Amino acid sequence: MTTNKHEKIYRATVEREPDWWIISIPELDIMTQARRIRDIRHMATDLVAAWLDKDPNDVRVEIEDFTPPAAVVAQMKQAKELLAHATREQEQAGRLASDAVGILVEDLGLTLREAAEVLGISHQRVAQLHRRRTAA
Repeated sequence: MTTNKHEKIYRATVEREPDWWIISIPELDIMTQARRIRDIRHMATDLVAAWLDKDPNDVRVEIEDFTPPAAVVAQMKQAKELLAHATREQEQAGRLASDAVGILVEDLGLTLREAAEVLGISHQRVAQLHRRRTAA
């Protein structure tokens, strides 16, 4: 489909209801539905074309917004908050582990292999933690 820079673009919003995607073209105050995401653009284009009595090839529709159900939005918000919290906790755990390695290696004079044995982790991990500490 070729696009004319003066071609009107109709914007569609989409919400999920049980079993259906509800497609709205607010500018024309019209709605339709689709069972699958892959069908949304086609259904929206056909709706606008029928409403305006135009060929579907002469109509351009852009999907502006997908609105999931409120329960999904709430769960995703909580998941993102938990992930952010977990990331902060993981970063703090890494700093503490690096500090522990620093005490063993720098303050107490243990080798990296000795520190690994004391901490119960691989000497490669001790080396990573030590590099992290010295790089900071």
